Parts: sequence; C-alpha cells; structure tokens
Amino acid sequence: MAYKAKKHYQDTDVSSVYDRVRFRGPGGALVNWLDQRLLMSAVAGIRQGGRILDLPVGTGRMARRLTAEGYQVIGADVSEPMLRLAQQLAAETGENAPLLRGDAEELPFADKTFDGAVCFRLMPHLPAETREKILREMGRVGRRVIAVYQPHRASLWWLWNGLIMRRKMPLHFASPEELEREFERSGLRLVRSHAMLRWIFMQRAYVLEPISGDQGTAG
Repeated sequence: MAYKAKKHYQDTDVSSVYDRVRFRGPGGALVNWLDQRLLMSAVAGIRQGGRILDLPVGTGRMARRLTAEGYQVIGADVSEPMLRLAQQLAAETGENAPLLRGDAEELPFADKTFDGAVCFRLMPHLPAETREKILREMGRVGRRVIAVYQPHRASLWWLWNGLIMRRKMPLHFASPEELEREFERSGLRLVRSHAMLRWIFMQRAYVLEPISGDQGTAG
C-alpha cells in the first residue's frame, strides 16, 4: 500500500539530513538517549544474542545499539537512500549488521525467523489498515513484537510543538483503547508497555506476542 512516509524517504535529500535534523544539539542528543533507553527496556526478555529484526532500520541508530549489546541484528528498510546511509555509518563505528531492502507489509523472511521484531518511529505515520498489516507480518516473522506509537496528545511535547509552535504532527493518532483493539485484530497480545518519558513525550513502546503459536526463546 502506498503512503506518504514510504515515498518521502526515497528522497536522498531527506535521508541525508535525517539524523542531523532530529538528533543534533543537546535536545537531539537527549531524544536519542531516551529512544535508546526505551529500546533497551522493551527488548528486555529477549535472550542475549537473540536474532532481532530492526524495521525500518533507517540510518541504523537502533541496529547499531542492539549489535553493540550482543544481539544478532538484521535491518530492513524500503528506502535505499536510508540503507546506504546506515551502511556508511555502520562501517564508521564497526557495528555492522546485515541490511536489506524490504517492504514491511510483505517481509522476505520465513515464519519465526527472529526472536524479536522492532519498529521505531514509523507507526504514527501510517493509517490503521497499514499498521495492522505490518503488525501481522512482524508477528509472523518474530516471536516478540516491539512497536512504538504516539498513543495520545496529552504530553508537554504535543502542547508545545502542536498547539504553541504549530509544528507538523504525526498524521495518525490512536488512543490506548484503539491500539489494544488494533493489536488483537493483528493477532497479538499486549505483554507490557514502556513510556519514553511520561507526561513529557508521547512515545510509548508496546511489547507484544502472537496470541497463538510457539514463543520459542523470546520469553
């Protein structure tokens, strides 16, 4: 399915400044640190050395952190410019992970290839139908699914950026109740969730597992 984010990140001009726009300066460094703290809280419970799919891998921030923590990581993204940048940055740090071009709606992996499938900074940009399709695919290839949403607007970040500064907001919001129904329709059950920084930022990581089927070593 075509959606704005899929086309947007095919642009080399967009990918080349992605990290610089979002994570530069003290404020950007703080957000990056909080993102990675949220990631590590969410992957707790996946066995050390387990296989993790980072989807979309983007510039590879999460893949590099997971690789440094000892996980076997594969990064997938629909954007070739983002993949090229991720490869370049991985070579500079020495924290290399296999990267491939792949559409999250139809992943090129066998069932339960991964102990976990991680999705940061994508879901709020997608319509519900597409989110559910991606969740089903993540639940098919992974024994555990970690998806980050912005489930409501009750945060200082939204009040400042959305109401006061009138900056562009994510296209698709969903309430926690709507998300629970979305997870169930996608064949997943909620295990736990983690706030990025309660009342300050909107991001929350949801840790999910397939409702039926072998959970393997992810627990």
